[in-house]
Formats: sequence, C-alpha cells, structure tokens
Amino acid sequence: MRTTMARLRRIGNSRGILFPKSILEESGITDSVKITVKNKVIMISKAEGKPKKTWADFKTSKKEKADFVSNKFDKTDWTWE
Repeated sequence: MRTTMARLRRIGNSRGILFPKSILEESGITDSVKITVKNKVIMISKAEGKPKKTWADFKTSKKEKADFVSNKFDKTDWTWE
C-alpha cells in the first residue's frame, strides 16, 4: 500500500485531484472510477463495467428496473419503445 498527499484543485464549483501516473498504473484505473464515502473517508477504486451514459443504458439495466415501482399509469398511459 502506498500513501501520497495531493491538493484539491478548483474545477468550476467542484474540486478535482490529479493522480500521478504511477499510482493510476499500480491501481489499474484507466478511465472510470467507483467513488464510495463512508465515515468521512473517500474511497476511489477501479469501476467494474462502463458508466451509464444514456437513458437507453438505464432502461436496459436490471438494477435500475428493480428500483422503479410499477403502477396503473405505467401500464395504461406510458409506452416504452
């Protein structure tokens, strides 16, 4: 395990961190990350799969479908294409 210090940089109203190339190579992170916050600790790890970019991606995702509550409106007044 390696520890390093970094300074947050302003990016509009947000903040960002630049990671040294060696840390990214060691972690296997290429372009997508999973960010978890627990007990005031931010954990960044390599994302499994690709991030969803379009509504079509969400429509086909099983996890997101399970989150929706089906009701009468969904069956009679709405059509998914």
